[in-house]
Amino acid sequence: MFTTNRLGFFGFIALFLVLHVGLWGGEFVLSPSFFDSLKTPKSKAIFKDYERFMNDATQKPLHVKLEMVNFYINSINGSYDEQSYQAEDYWASRGEFLALGRGDCEDYVITKYYTLKDLGVALESMALCVVKEKYTKQDHMVLLLWINPNEEALILDNLSFKILPQSKRTDLHVEQCMNENGYFKLTKEGLINPTKSRIIIPAYEKMLQKTKTEMLWRR
Repeated sequence: MFTTNRLGFFGFIALFLVLHVGLWGGEFVLSPSFFDSLKTPKSKAIFKDYERFMNDATQKPLHVKLEMVNFYINSINGSYDEQSYQAEDYWASRGEFLALGRGDCEDYVITKYYTLKDLGVALESMALCVVKEKYTKQDHMVLLLWINPNEEALILDNLSFKILPQSKRTDLHVEQCMNENGYFKLTKEGLINPTKSRIIIPAYEKMLQKTKTEMLWRR
């Protein structure tokens, strides 16, 4: 079992976050090939608005970016996977979610993760986390984000327009976390890789592969 050192690991995260946020100073422009691949006028309109949003958010301070991203993505309609993709457990890529204009909880988290990543937030400071809802006993997904090593994670949730520290979300129990660096458990010591061989979530792995082929922006 590999255990991260909380201060060392998150100290690096904090430094990287401070250095990395806001370094993307260029204008966000949709890739013509990606835009032309969108199949409906609705999808094209959604992405043009998303392009506008990204340019509005790019130079804002971090706390403003977080509020903007959480509010903007949460404003998209909710929908079950069976309604959107005729599948029981389908994790949509950001491109699929925005093009469709609706999605399930994991789709919101994925889109927030990649949106914040594009806005300069270090991927190491974020984790997509499966949680158990205390009262309904249902599985849910939220985005956890650490701003510095001495503070608890913030929770971005599609069911709330408020961004709250983890201690304020007593209704949620974090069970499994992941980002592009792997799969983790969350403990008081930090993110812990539970096994030497990764715990594979097929729907997540498929989403990662789809995301690699989505070239949203012209650079």
